Amino acid sequence: MSGLKKALLPYGTTSSAPSIVLPDTALFLSERGSLTKNYFENAVEQLNREYEAIKNLAELNELAYSASYNFVPRVGQTYHLYRKADGSYLLSMIENWTVHEFVVSLEYTADSVWKDVTAH
Repeated sequence: MSGLKKALLPYGTTSSAPSIVLPDTALFLSERGSLTKNYFENAVEQLNREYEAIKNLAELNELAYSASYNFVPRVGQTYHLYRKADGSYLLSMIENWTVHEFVVSLEYTADSVWKDVTAH
């Protein structure tokens, strides 16, 4: 055999040839598969957290827009949502109003979205 063809063989042709050790592809695949699975599980978990945050924001906005108020909200201003004794909601500029049950403080944004600004 010519020297060139011997170099392409998957095995040694003489007793002094170095041993050929095939890489453990099964180990590689199992490690990579595990890492890939973790990546996608984390991505799904993050998407679920974002979904919950958006859903909570939508519910908060539904409450704010269904509340009664006698003013035009201004962007960047903080307002306070209260629950009245009859179960209806009232949006007010008055902070720490003890007549009604406090629910949450909200800021009206330029996107017409109410955001929770209650100190946590």
